[in-house]
Amino acid sequence: MVSAIATRNRPPAEIYIGGAGDEHSRLVLSYAEARRARLRAERDVHYLPHWKLTAAARLSGELARDGHEVAVIGHSWGADTAVQALRRMTQAGVFLIGADPVAKPLTRITARDTRPRAAQYVLHVDAAPAAYDRSDLVKAAGFLTGGGVPRTFSAANIRIETGLNHWNFAGMMKAAGEDGRTAEDWLQDFPALIRQTAG
Repeated sequence: MVSAIATRNRPPAEIYIGGAGDEHSRLVLSYAEARRARLRAERDVHYLPHWKLTAAARLSGELARDGHEVAVIGHSWGADTAVQALRRMTQAGVFLIGADPVAKPLTRITARDTRPRAAQYVLHVDAAPAAYDRSDLVKAAGFLTGGGVPRTFSAANIRIETGLNHWNFAGMMKAAGEDGRTAEDWLQDFPALIRQTAG
């Protein structure tokens, strides 16, 4: 367990995990880069593509062991990778955000598993647009092959519903829920939330 002193000496860490093709589209990558530049003195911001599961698990664990409070934010297949990475962690106390999460075909069975022990608090941003575009058709195909939304997000602590298209990760992070709070708002306050729910 990380001590309160160690936690105060380390900035909160945010790990962003992009969905399929994000290294080309840069939807999550550009968001993470902008956040890293803007919050350089306040947050330790990282980015990984969805296929780097082992690296995501290792980075999450290392940051937690070093005294950082950790948030893992995944988009589409990146949210599935985030869940699988947290399953490999021994530490608890991670804030998990899934932006329009889609289970991967390889995790069709484990997508129905309960929440990883490391995921202390879970936020699910769901995108259900009135007008579908190509990204939503890709999402629909992913739902058919992967089995839908990983159960971890179906049973989230917080759910924010949006009318955005699947590609609009930045918009999902800024979309307000019924209480007027956005994923960015929750992310800003997540260290206090984790300490509160741990007590």
